[in-house]
Amino acid sequence: MGNIIFIIVVVVVVIAVLIYRKMQTATASSHTKAVKQAVAKPTNVDSKPTEQEPSVTETETETETEQPEVKQDQPLTIKPQAVVEEEYPQVEPNLPEALAEAVSALTGEKDALARHRWLSQITETTYKKRKDAQYRAACDYFSVLHINEFEKIKAPLKKSNGGKLPQVMTFQNYANLLLEDERYNEAIEVCQKALKFGLDDKTKSGFAGRIERIKARQKQAK
Repeated sequence: MGNIIFIIVVVVVVIAVLIYRKMQTATASSHTKAVKQAVAKPTNVDSKPTEQEPSVTETETETETEQPEVKQDQPLTIKPQAVVEEEYPQVEPNLPEALAEAVSALTGEKDALARHRWLSQITETTYKKRKDAQYRAACDYFSVLHINEFEKIKAPLKKSNGGKLPQVMTFQNYANLLLEDERYNEAIEVCQKALKFGLDDKTKSGFAGRIERIKARQKQAK
């Protein structure tokens, strides 16, 4: 009886071992198949190259290029015998010797406020002696130069004078010189420039009254 029970137990163990091995084989086979399918399946990669986004530098450059041009004030259209074309032009050689030192200092000066002082000195000196042809031509030349540079001079001059622009004699002196030469429209333009800059000629009617007087003289001359 004991031998029969032992045999039955052995048979059950053998059957259990066989079933376990079969299950392991089936699992391994399923895993291998899945791996093969994954390897065999092609990867869907778009062969078309991707477009690179523009760099920050390129974007900034395009933005700067598309910005509209800011219109600045046009320089004085008056054309003296010595036409001003460069920012700090070399002066014409046919000048009175008395101006040599001041003109030499002006030519080498880059500071806007220092140039204003030299130009004021030169234009006042030449205006006082304008009956002389050389001095008159020099007054014409340097007055235009001074007025054309005044856009850069205005801010530092105002700051150095406690926040208010002082009287700048070049504008009214040059307007008078142009009036004497019967260059009425140019004289009016100088006065209009002075008004735009906020300058005062220290007269009762100011540059506005000066314009009216020039227009009256122009009307009489016709």
